[in-house]
Amino acid sequence: MTEGRAGLVSPRVLARLATTGIYLVRGVPRDLQRAARVRAVREGTTLRWVLLQALRDYAAGTWTPKGTQ
Repeated sequence: MTEGRAGLVSPRVLARLATTGIYLVRGVPRDLQRAARVRAVREGTTLRWVLLQALRDYAAGTWTPKGTQ
């Protein structure tokens, strides 16, 4: 990784890292993540695929979350 002045990481490096598909989602309870992963594996898919489908449906306007956070 390239470091700029005073040991700070260059914003360009962060942008390149973000394109790898590694995303942190804060506030997801561990038990929910585990249950979703177990179901995905049981159904022969991945949690990545489940999340991609949900994001596609939401972006396309074909799915809207019910209620509030």
